[in-house]
Amino acid sequence: MSIKKDDFTVDAGGVNALLTGLSGRFTGETPDQKPGDGTTAERHDGTTADVSERSGAARPSKYTLLLDQDDALTLDQLALTLRRRTGRPVDKSEILRALIRLADADGRVADDVARALDRRTAT
Repeated sequence: MSIKKDDFTVDAGGVNALLTGLSGRFTGETPDQKPGDGTTAERHDGTTADVSERSGAARPSKYTLLLDQDDALTLDQLALTLRRRTGRPVDKSEILRALIRLADADGRVADDVARALDRRTAT
């Protein structure tokens, strides 16, 4: 039985040197920084954002929307039309949020949505 040598060797010395060189760039927490909960980020000057500077908006919930080809094309066309009307890019999620708010605020819109979703009246 013969002993076979490894076909190759891996030298990790360069990686260690790279990581050692980078470690000096990162500083510890500043005195006014909250514990490392992942919500505070260090600014270039070493300070952290005050809690009052954060926006009061709640984090958005993530949903998956499955559209058939026709509905996807309609949503794309609507986004393009709204971009032309508003003079700025309009995100598709922004359109859907506006439609939800409209249906919630206006009973007629909610009635139209209910009729569209009513399988009993579908043709």
